[in-house]
Amino acid sequence: MRAILDPGCLVCAVVVCVMVLVSACGEGEPGERNAAPADTTAGSVGEVDLMAEAPVLRVGYVGHDHHAAVYVAASLGDRMREEYGIYLAPLREGELYALVEDNEKVAEIELFRASGGGSVVPTSMAAGEFDLGFGGVVAFAAGADQGTGIAIVSPAHSRGDMLVVGPGNGAVSDWASFLDWVRSSEAPVRVGYKNPSSVAVTIFEAALAAEGVAYARSSDEAGAEIVLINMNGEANLIPGLETGTIDAYVSNNPWCALAEHNGQGRCVAELSDLPPGTWRDHPCCAIAATLEAREQKADLVACFLRLIAAATDLINRYPQEAAQATADWLGNPVEVELVSMATSGYDMQVSRDWLANMEAMVESMRGLGSFSGPLADADWQAASSLIFDWSLLPAEYRPAD
Repeated sequence: MRAILDPGCLVCAVVVCVMVLVSACGEGEPGERNAAPADTTAGSVGEVDLMAEAPVLRVGYVGHDHHAAVYVAASLGDRMREEYGIYLAPLREGELYALVEDNEKVAEIELFRASGGGSVVPTSMAAGEFDLGFGGVVAFAAGADQGTGIAIVSPAHSRGDMLVVGPGNGAVSDWASFLDWVRSSEAPVRVGYKNPSSVAVTIFEAALAAEGVAYARSSDEAGAEIVLINMNGEANLIPGLETGTIDAYVSNNPWCALAEHNGQGRCVAELSDLPPGTWRDHPCCAIAATLEAREQKADLVACFLRLIAAATDLINRYPQEAAQATADWLGNPVEVELVSMATSGYDMQVSRDWLANMEAMVESMRGLGSFSGPLADADWQAASSLIFDWSLLPAEYRPAD
């Protein structure tokens, strides 16, 4: 089911009539909404009683398009109902939805937009704020190492991470010229990243190590050709580039596509293409659940994963409508989302390649000293039992063996 959106579809974008208004909150949001969520009076859809009592499943996400399946499920309920028989009906737009499957209200889904990027989602889950969360695989693996009981229950997304330089940097057009620029620079090149647990900076560090480029996280360290600077959230990346605080940055989209759209930066490389060659179609975002949710709300989690599987299929079948729904939700131009989402893969399949990439990611994290618990020296089988739980994922998406 993996499919990549085609940026050539910009000229044929279909404007859908569904706009879900959410209030912007915190850091890491590419756009601001113009209105707060409006309460709606929910009645019934067909023979479904949307006001019937049902258990609540709390779901956290971050305001970027790697989590597009959330916005598509919430925004395109009519299409989801017609084509898949599972859908969300708004009870309080942008915040609370009835999860309906086979004409029966199964649960109420409460959506929480986490501020500060995907790395905060495991922290919020560990604090009991969410049952389920969409976030980066690096942050979820780090959380598993800390004994939180949180486990990845489904892949969600791959790729979508970029290297961006300033718009006036004529010396850099690709990875090779970026390395030439770094090696010829009289002063260390300052490269920003959104937070220490981001997938982008983990891949970038592995690429620098493979290329033999000396780097540091402090400007005081002698001999560094690159200094990595924590910008404390995606929202600070583009301003940092404009003010000269950083010379380049690595990040997930849409902040790369937004920079290009606004003339504030240029994307010069997809991080998937970087050495040592193990990051092709790399896992980026996943869905994780708390131990309590997996044990006490297993049926609800399984139903929600079926919903997201349907939304993911819809993204791949109707890319223009998915981009429009995502743009509306995030407050971005649809042109940005068409370009941005084209760099991503939306797929819930636990394939051999996905698992191999996850193993490489965990090994890279171990080499960078990211683990202090059992994952610091666990073999892959033991690590997998801590990081993953596929028991609630639809059978067709689980590992073959």
